[in-house]
Amino acid sequence: MSGLKSLSFVAVPKNSAADPKLARRNKLIMQLMQQRELAKDETYTVKRQKWVKQEDGGKQLVDMPKRVKRWWRMDGAGGCYLILRYGNKIISPNPDKGAIAVGDRAMLGAVLDAVITAAKAGELDAAIETAKAEDKRPKRKAA
Repeated sequence: MSGLKSLSFVAVPKNSAADPKLARRNKLIMQLMQQRELAKDETYTVKRQKWVKQEDGGKQLVDMPKRVKRWWRMDGAGGCYLILRYGNKIISPNPDKGAIAVGDRAMLGAVLDAVITAAKAGELDAAIETAKAEDKRPKRKAA
C-alpha cells in the first residue's frame, strides 16, 4: 500500500475528443478539404472500405470509390458560386444568402481555404447547429 500513497490521484478529465461540437466542425472541415481537392482535380475520388461477399461465401474488404458532389455552380455569365453544405442541408452564416460569390473559377481554391480557416476558428458552428436542429425528426413510436 505504500506505493499508492506516493501517487497523487485526481478526478478523471473530460474527454475533449467526444465533444459533439468539435466532431461536427471536424466533419465539415474534412468535407471542405475534399471540395478543395475536387476543385484542383475534377477526377478526384474518395475511397471507402466495404465488405464484399465472394463467390465461395467468404467476405473480403475492398476499396470502393465514393462519389464526391461538387459544392459550386457556374452561372450563364461565367461566375462561380460556392454553396456550403452540412449533410444534405445548405448552411450559411447569413440566413438570407446561401451562396458565396467566388467570381472566377480559378479563385475557388482560395475561397475554400478561407472557408476552411473560418471553420477551424468556429465561425460556422452556429450555422452547423441550425442545420443539425432542422435535421432532427420526431422518433417513431413502435406499434
